[in-house]
Parts: sequence; C-alpha cells; structure tokens
Amino acid sequence: MEHKTGSERATNPNRKPIRVLIIDDSAFIRQFLTGILNETGDFQVIAAVSDPLKAIKNTLYMKADVITLDLEMPHMDGLEFLRLLMRTQPKPVVMISSWTRENSEIALKALALGAVDFVTKPTMGLREGMNRLKEEIITKIRAAAAARIPAPALPAQKPAGESPSSSSAQPVADRLEETTDKVIAIGASTGGTVALTEIFKTLNPNVPGLILVQHLPPMFTASFAASLNEAGRIRVKEAKSGDQILPGHALVVPGGKNLLVKRSGAKYFVELTPPIEGSIYNPSINQTFFSVAREAGKNAMGIILTGMGDDGAEGLKALRESEGYTIAQDEKTSVIYGMPQKAWEIGAAVKQVPLEEIADEIHLWAERLKKGE
Repeated sequence: MEHKTGSERATNPNRKPIRVLIIDDSAFIRQFLTGILNETGDFQVIAAVSDPLKAIKNTLYMKADVITLDLEMPHMDGLEFLRLLMRTQPKPVVMISSWTRENSEIALKALALGAVDFVTKPTMGLREGMNRLKEEIITKIRAAAAARIPAPALPAQKPAGESPSSSSAQPVADRLEETTDKVIAIGASTGGTVALTEIFKTLNPNVPGLILVQHLPPMFTASFAASLNEAGRIRVKEAKSGDQILPGHALVVPGGKNLLVKRSGAKYFVELTPPIEGSIYNPSINQTFFSVAREAGKNAMGIILTGMGDDGAEGLKALRESEGYTIAQDEKTSVIYGMPQKAWEIGAAVKQVPLEEIADEIHLWAERLKKGE
C-alpha cells in the first residue's frame, strides 16, 4: 500500500513544513512513519513508497527536504539509491533499518556515502518497538532537515609497505618517555563518523594517544573502529578496560558504555563503566572529558566535532579550566552545529576550526608540548 499525504496542521502556520519522503518496503513502517510525522504538525509527508525506483520514476526525491530510507528493498537496495542520490541530487537522508551486529559495516558505509543519521528498527515486537523509537525518529528527521550534507568520503588506503614493523609503529618502549603523558580526547555525534575518517586520513602516526567518543549503538563501535583503522596510519581499536593510551593509537569507546581516563605514574589507562542511568548519551562525551580534565589537565587536548545536542560542552569547559587545549569544529563544516555551538557559547573552546584544519591543530599542539611551550 502506497501513501501520499500531507499534514493538515502546523504548530506554526507561518513556518514552511519539512517535506519528508518515506522509502520502505514494509507497509506497516510506511503507515507508522506517516502517522507520527503528520501528528507533529511541522512535517509534511509528500509520499511513502515501497522502493527507490518509485521515488526515482516520479521524481519524488527532488521535492523532499528529508528522505527516510530502508536498506533491504526490492528492485534497488538502499545503498545503491543513496549512492545515486548523493551523486545527482544530495539530500539529507535518515536510514531506518534493522541493523544487526553482522551488517553494522553497511550502516557505517551508509554514513560514509552521505546519510546524516540512522535509526535501528527492532528485530522483534515491531509495533511496540517502533512506538518506543517515536521521539528518536522525530528528533533525527528534524535535525536532518537542518544538516549540511558532506561530500561522500571515499575509503583511504594505507601507504604501500606500511606494516607494524615500519617506522610508524616503532616499539612502544622507544616512545613512552616522550609522549605517554599526553592525551587527545575527541567527541562527536551526528556526522562524526565521516568527520573522524577525514581527520584520520592525514594524522601523523606519531601523534599522542587518542580517545574517541562517538555516539553509536553497541553493535556499531567495533566495526567503526575497524573502518577507522583502515583510514590512515593510526592504529584504532575498540577500547577495553585496562588499555593503555599509547602514541599512534586510538581507542573507540564502546557503544552503551562510558570511558574514564586514569593515570598511573606517567602513563594513562582507560576504565570502562556502565551507562549512566537516565542519560540519552551513552557513551557520554562529558564523562570522558571530565576524567581527562581531572587526570591529564594541561597535558591533554579536547576536541568537539559535529553533533546534535550539547554533550561534551561542560566537559570541554572543565578541560579548558584545567589548562588543557580545547577546540571546536566550526559551523560551516559541521553537519549539525549543535555540540560545537554549545561548547563555543559557554567558552569551552579556545577557538573554532574547519574540519580540514583539525589534523593540523593536533600536530601543532603536540609539537608545542614536545618543545615544552
């Protein structure tokens, strides 16, 4: 069953409604999304179709402000349509699909191709599960409407001949004295997977150890760490309690957990803790930043990247007050300028930086510390 409908109400009659195109082969999902979006009053569902070819045939995608897109559909799958869309008529896309641990790499590929965000459909109890996701869906579609669509990020290849035995992976003992007392903590949300990939493509392999707090579900972070490991010359893995923060290495906080930095002598280690009860942010950027401020202070750098909401702003401010160096991604290059904006407004960041200059900022900060400046 296909649906074409529009909202007859508006919370603000002078505000133009957000036009949404729904593409999903499930009649229930099409009906459900149409219903919850039209109920809000500030969305207009221009069409709900069962596969991408119908959207292409009727040029419906050209009329939409936001598109919700399933993955597995007849005639053309979601990734194929997403590639075509971003090459010809870039639009904000929110993926709504039954992601599992096995296909989480596909979800990350969708984000790399240009999707703004994703919602994980429940695999059991669909009706009840979707009702629980109602607010998340509405929030993400509304945020997508204001998003800046990045150019698709192509996978980077490791330099020919790069191996653990090369100079970029020199024995840890040769580097501990010089760099283990430095920590770089980066927080990101919507648009962050692509932003981090771009940064890691150009990071030098001898930079201080990094902690990455990216808002992702538990099933996604291991795949994200693996994909980031392939993006450049930094060694990336999903964090485990007891891992040491080492130069040229990055630890990704597992989804559904939080990470605290602990100091032992001149070395830094990580401790994973349970999710914060009642918090919508797990992993929490603030929690990690607060621990970095407490344990590392002036020997740390904090960075807030693109993302919806305000997670990380207070933690970044605490790090700056502890003499750490703090920056935020600028508005122009942020997919969603929520988190960087909040950090800037409360004075948490020393300055705002375009995405393409953040790797240089990291290199310059590390060099200044090395010189004792």
